[in-house]
Amino acid sequence: MKSIATFGEIMLRLTPPNYGIIEDTYDYLATFGGTEANVAISLAQFGHSTKFISKLPDNQLGEAAIKYLNANKVNTEEVIMNGENIGIYFLETGFGIRPSKVLYNRKNSSMTTIQISQLQLDKAFKDVSWFHFSGITLALSESVRNTVYDILKYCKAHQIYVSFDCNYRKTLWTIEEARYAYKCIEPYVDLFFATAFDAMHFFDVQPDNSLSGIEKDFDVLKRFICTNNSSFVFGYQRNVFAANENSIQAYAFTKDELKETKPMRFQIYDRIGSGDAFAAGVIHGLMKTNLKDIGFALEFGLKASILKHTLWGDAFKLSEKDVLKFMENESFEVSR
Repeated sequence: MKSIATFGEIMLRLTPPNYGIIEDTYDYLATFGGTEANVAISLAQFGHSTKFISKLPDNQLGEAAIKYLNANKVNTEEVIMNGENIGIYFLETGFGIRPSKVLYNRKNSSMTTIQISQLQLDKAFKDVSWFHFSGITLALSESVRNTVYDILKYCKAHQIYVSFDCNYRKTLWTIEEARYAYKCIEPYVDLFFATAFDAMHFFDVQPDNSLSGIEKDFDVLKRFICTNNSSFVFGYQRNVFAANENSIQAYAFTKDELKETKPMRFQIYDRIGSGDAFAAGVIHGLMKTNLKDIGFALEFGLKASILKHTLWGDAFKLSEKDVLKFMENESFEVSR
């Protein structure tokens, strides 16, 4: 079976218990998380062979992250064990009118120092048919960006399908810095996970101001996919009623068509990682149908994302069967 490779940073996540705040907490709930690691974990639960390419410190925290990934069926043979620091982020979970907050402590982590010379691409990408990464990884450092560029050139030369989640984080870099990096990777991407904000701010798509609302956003995304080499643009729009109550409507574009779902409203236990669950669900749906059933991929991604909101921790760890059961029957009755 062909593998899916992801490239990014896995971090130690620390969360105050019981919806507490960071400055008033003396103990934390600990787990690991990171966009590309989350995607790899979810895809492994859906039955795919996945490998995570990264760099971690050669110490107990690095080993703990490796054990976490291995326990969730992710191949870590291409993780470089070198350096001193693991990235850390603190999550303050919101409730009601109080929004969630994320505080990063990842500067100078092992991953930020990765070099292409430390990777053996022929070995790392043996039997790989799909490569996934995100804008968060591009934001880490210049050496990480240069490594990504080299990986993308390798993927292009070896016909490896590439998906990219724009996933902009304003606390990591500026829009101007991100725009330059995103434009560099644009020619290599087959599938974008993107919003109208991404298309306008990073890829210079000008909006039609005679339109408004979702019609305006969809027009931007339609023109975005028609100006690049990609086959698909997937994403969703979120409506926030409260920190713990949102709705999501998902969409998918090809150069010839648009598919969209109905909005679905739900309660939230832990929102972090919901976009990663959506990405993993879409990738699974497309791979399962050989890129042919966009509607199934969109619906599977949406339902995986919504289910992720009900689970604590970064990664969505339910099986394909669990998602399919939710797609078939959205009843909230106890399953007996």
